[in-house]
Formats: sequence, C-alpha cells, structure tokens
Amino acid sequence: MIYRTTAALFNAQALEYTGRLTSSIAKYQKEIASGIRLHRPSDDPIAFRQVTSLTARLDALAADSYAVQDAQAKLNMSVSQLTEAHRILSRAQVLTQQGIQALDQSERNALATEVESLLAHMKNIALTNYSGAYLYGGTRTNAPPFVFADAAVAGSVMSVEYVGGDRPSRAFVGQSVGIDTFFPGSQIFGGPQRQETIIVGRTGARVGAGTDNMIGRATLQVRHTSTTYEPGAGVTAGTGSAGNDTIIGPMGTHVLRVVDTSGDGSAGTMSLNGGPPVAFTNLDTNLQVNGPNGQRVFVNATAITPGFNGTVGISAQGTMSVDGGLTTAAIDFSNSQRIIDSTNGRFVHLDSSAISVTGDDYLEFRGTSNALQVLDELLQDLRGVRTLSNVEYAEAMDRRLTELNTIAAQIMDVVGRQSASLSSLSQLDTRILDFQLEMRDRLTSVQGTDAAEAILRLKNDQTLLEYTFAVTAQISALQILNFMR
Repeated sequence: MIYRTTAALFNAQALEYTGRLTSSIAKYQKEIASGIRLHRPSDDPIAFRQVTSLTARLDALAADSYAVQDAQAKLNMSVSQLTEAHRILSRAQVLTQQGIQALDQSERNALATEVESLLAHMKNIALTNYSGAYLYGGTRTNAPPFVFADAAVAGSVMSVEYVGGDRPSRAFVGQSVGIDTFFPGSQIFGGPQRQETIIVGRTGARVGAGTDNMIGRATLQVRHTSTTYEPGAGVTAGTGSAGNDTIIGPMGTHVLRVVDTSGDGSAGTMSLNGGPPVAFTNLDTNLQVNGPNGQRVFVNATAITPGFNGTVGISAQGTMSVDGGLTTAAIDFSNSQRIIDSTNGRFVHLDSSAISVTGDDYLEFRGTSNALQVLDELLQDLRGVRTLSNVEYAEAMDRRLTELNTIAAQIMDVVGRQSASLSSLSQLDTRILDFQLEMRDRLTSVQGTDAAEAILRLKNDQTLLEYTFAVTAQISALQILNFMR
C-alpha cells in the first residue's frame, strides 16, 4: 500500500510543530524575564518538591528571625530600664550617706525631696510597658504588675503588692530554644531575704521565738491599763493611774518605797524604783511619783498604814499593738507572744517578759522591703517620721544604705543575665542569617534560570520556528500541477 501525504495532513503537522515551538519560546522568555525556571509542578516534579521544602524552611527561618528580634527588643528595653533603676539606687546611696552627716532637719528635708522624686521614677520603671506588655509582670503581661498604696498605719512602710506572674515569660525560637524575656518584678525589685527583726526603743520588748511574716517596718505601741500594789502598805492606784502610769511588768518588776514620817499615815515620802522621794499626805488621791528613767505612777495615799516604812511590790498590766491601736493584745510577759496587724493579717513574735515601760518601739523587718519600700523608708527617716536619737538615726540610715546596696546588686545580677541572653540571641541571629543565605542559594540553584542555557535554547527554538514558517510557506505555494509532476 502506498501512503501519500496530503495537504491537510501537512498543514496539521505544521501547526502542531509551530505551536510546540511557540510554547517553548514563551516558556524560555518567561524563565529569562523572571529568573525562575519552575512555575508549576509539571515543569520539573522532583525539583519543584525541593523548592517547596526549601521555601518552607525559609519561612520557618523568617519566623525564627522575627522571634529573635522581638526578644532582643524586649530585653534591650528591660536592660535600659534596669540600668536606670540601678542609677536611682546608686544616687539614693549617695543621699543616704549625706543624710548620715546631716544633723540639721532642714538639710535632711532637702535630701528627702530628691528621694521622693527617685521613688516616683522607680515606680514608673516597675510599671514599664513595651508594645502593650508589662516588662516586669512575668507570665502575666497584660496588667500592671504592681499595685501601690499609702501605708495603712502611720509609721509603717508604703504598700507595694506584686500581682504579676511568679515565673518569667519565654520567647521560643524554633522548637528547642527558649529565652526569658518578661521577668517577674518580685524577683527584680523584691527584698533579698528576711533577716532578724530589729527593735529600736526603750520599752524592753525583745525579738521573740517564732517566724515573723510582717514586712517593712511597724510601730509597736505599748500602753498601760492597770496598776496593782502589794497589800500591807495601804497604797492603791490613783485616780489617773490607768491612763497615765508608764510602768509595765509583773509583780516585783517595780517597787514603791513608802516612809511614813508622821507615824499615823497622814504624811511621809514615796519613791519609785529608787527615784527621788516625793512628799505625800493622806489627802493625795492622785499623787505623781517619778522613777529614775522616766517611769511614772499616780498613787492614792489616803489610806497609808500608820508607821509603814518599807517597799511595796507593784504589778502593772498593759497592751501591745502594731496596727496603730486598731487591735490590742494584753501583755502576758512570755518569751514569745504573737501580735497581729489587723490591716493585713501579718504577725510578729515578741518577747514581752522584759517590758517595763510604756512607749513606742520601732520594728524593722530587715530584708523584706523591696526597692520601692526601701526608698520610702529612707524618705521617712530623712523626714524624721520616727523619734530617734542621733545614734539611732545614724544606725537606721546605715541599715538603709546596706539594703540599697543589696538590692542594687540584685538588679545588676538580672541585668547581667539579660545581657548574656542578648549575647546568645545575637549569635543565634547570625546563625539564622547564615542559614537563610544558604537556603536562598540552594533555592536559587534549584529553581533559578540558567540564563546562558535558556537564551541558547530560546534562539534555537526561534530558528526552528523561522525554518518551519519558511518551509511551510514554500510547500503551500506549490501548484497542484507541479505537485503532480
């Protein structure tokens, strides 16, 4: 059988070949223009799968880079703020040293004014907000981490309640690297560690056995309630005794010496604890008798036993309070008596066995005040809120100096940790950048256009297309008679 190529078949083949060449030319033109040789899976299924994997890896690296940069921004802000907090505490130490030397109250008041501004600045640092998140709230960053309030009782420290999270918030880079970013403010600004309670005063109260949980400072108020005298001498409490006697103690702690110089109890002298004798008559219902160290009793001398000449044991009861008198506890003269502050439920253990006079003692719970409270305590001491002798004032200021130094060192420790994290993040960012460059190079090598090869193939297909057009034109121009020859 003889096959003959017809004009229709030739035209169809020519059109098909021309279409393939035109499509190929368009493909190479697109590769050259875009620089990418893979636009669809069918272009090269194996290479396209490699491109998909590399692109996903680049996206993951971009996410890691963003996480690193975000963590760096947060830590840089935190380091800046904590460095400023350290500067505040350093300045407060200088003012404390000046305050120790200042004996004039007006000079101390001037120093207190600057301390007050430092305290306000420190509050702002503790509440630092970065991009809507509080830097020192730990895992709870959506609300202020500290709540400030004035002291509930005069003489105590300002209230600073930490309401943030107890653990640091972490920024994760990839699946295995975690960086602490938002630190708990309680660990940064908080008191270092509870130390022994200090009592400054003259009532005789001492630190008792037991663990205290009061913080900052408080005023211990020791007040008299009643006085009882040994029978035999005819001495009884005067009409103003309950509110005005200043002695405290079980029977025998204090003694009253009575000398009846008249012989019939109508007149004589009385002395308290060896103090100066005071003349009495049987008309005295509220006679004041002073002891050698500020003790005072008011005595009823209307029924002195005739001819009495000797000492009379005294028992004086009283109360203690650490919340400004809102609640009181009867003194039981034990070595460990728990006294509760009704404003917050906290308590202190006191040894009341040696309390001998009324008055106000000052309690300091060392190591429990945070940075803001220490500044507030310094402010109070400079302003003379507590009645202290020059020696007691100097000792108190020296304790403030020690506390400021301790908390400043604590803050610098956190700065050091955050700086180390920043160094690690910088190194990690460099590695991520290197990985990104490597992935981009690999992606370019897989999906990028080989310009020289693409141009050569384009020119080759263009030449073939031109040749196809030329041949087709010549064949189509043949006359039917020429074809039949």
